[in-house]
Amino acid sequence: MTGSASQASRLRLLLDSNVVIAVEPYGGVLESGMRSAVKLLRLANEQGHLLCVAPATRDDVLQVKDVTKREQRLAELEKFHVLQEVPLPAALVEVAGSSDAGSNDHRDLRIIAALYAGAATYLVSDDYKLRKRAERAGLAERVMTLEDAVGLLVQFAPAEVPPPPRVSKPATYTLRTDDPIFDSLREDYDGFDAWFEKVRAQSESRSCYLIEEGGRHAALALIKPEPECEYDGLAQPVVKICTFKVSANHADVKFGELLLKAILTDAAESPTATLYVEVLPTHPEVIGFLQNFGFFDTGHRNARGEQVLAKSLQPIGDQTDDQLTDLDFHIRYGPPALRCRQQIFVVPIEPRWHDQLFPEQAPERRSEQLELFDAGAPETQPWGNALRKAYLCNSPSKQICSGDVLLFYRSGDRKSISAVGIVEETLRSADADEVVQFVGRRTVYSAAEISHMARSVRGVLSVRFRQDRFQEPPWTFEQLLAAQVLRSWPQSITKLTGASAAWVRERLAE
Repeated sequence: MTGSASQASRLRLLLDSNVVIAVEPYGGVLESGMRSAVKLLRLANEQGHLLCVAPATRDDVLQVKDVTKREQRLAELEKFHVLQEVPLPAALVEVAGSSDAGSNDHRDLRIIAALYAGAATYLVSDDYKLRKRAERAGLAERVMTLEDAVGLLVQFAPAEVPPPPRVSKPATYTLRTDDPIFDSLREDYDGFDAWFEKVRAQSESRSCYLIEEGGRHAALALIKPEPECEYDGLAQPVVKICTFKVSANHADVKFGELLLKAILTDAAESPTATLYVEVLPTHPEVIGFLQNFGFFDTGHRNARGEQVLAKSLQPIGDQTDDQLTDLDFHIRYGPPALRCRQQIFVVPIEPRWHDQLFPEQAPERRSEQLELFDAGAPETQPWGNALRKAYLCNSPSKQICSGDVLLFYRSGDRKSISAVGIVEETLRSADADEVVQFVGRRTVYSAAEISHMARSVRGVLSVRFRQDRFQEPPWTFEQLLAAQVLRSWPQSITKLTGASAAWVRERLAE
């Protein structure tokens, strides 16, 4: 969608004080995140979205002791729509926690209450503590970082999307030590340059995953095998993720998920049993990101005080695993990792949407593993980079549940199944705004297209899912007919039962 958003798709973005402050420098000092905050304001104005602040944000500004600075900040708030104060429901306080009136925590609670009451579509904040508190209140899908909010609006304006990304695996000695992506790493780690020279010299024993944009390193991951891991309790073979970094200028296009997808794809083809990474506690956003994909705190800490997070790649088959839901099992051990104890559905999808949702399978892809597109090929959007995606349709199906397996049938040219996913959550709604809130940046559809779909008498069926694997070679239509998995071309979502479901389970377990 380009230009202004349709009124039915108008978003109400509630800005935390850190986002408001990022817009304007004070005393000539540029605020962190200023570039992204300015871009958010520009896109919101172009697309007709409403930028809001809560009364608690004004109260937050009133705490500034410098009179001149306080007056400037108060004047800046006049740029935004100020919401009315929302009462604090007992149910919200129970799950989000109470706070002393007048405290910063209480002002955070008042902001969350506005989101809880539906006064805004999304809360935009780079305050990790505030975001986690909102998640405890069940609002995780309606809270965004500043970069994620920019990415959402970029999705509505395709011209803003950067050129197609690609993951390459260069030798470490080719990495440029003066690239800006390393600046923050130098700040965090003494002796970084000496360590990195060692990394460059050990190219044979380390693997590098790199995304480049505009001649610079946009995202980077370095891994190495650890035959003698210093941490107890990690199943061998162990591989360490030494570096996992996304440039601040590319935080809105899901490059983190794209890097992790590349690492996990390779790990699935190796005997690796455990991945681990050391993360400073000053980077809670990185910790939260990794935990979303099955990394857990081992309890170990290194000499620098970094937390050691690990991910198991091989199910151990104990009673704990048996108690996991199919979705939790996938998150802990995958992707890929499916038990297929729940329902299985065939989901037809047109080639143009399949190429965007699963760009690795697009006809333009290169022969090298994980290369996505040649220059000049169709754009790769954030949902193509991501492991967490969304599928929308007008199907009347009411059967799909969390943990169910989705087999995406590419209609038209290939007539086959190759992409496999697992359901997180579903929503049926005729409210376009509610659908946009639910799917966020996971879907190929624009807000205008969602508004059109919502006019159906059935409303929109939205399915949030996680990509599990690509079935190679794909299951062709002829093969599916012969196995009696399908009886004809799938025109809508089709549930597999009996022998057809057993056929799929057997092959996914191979």
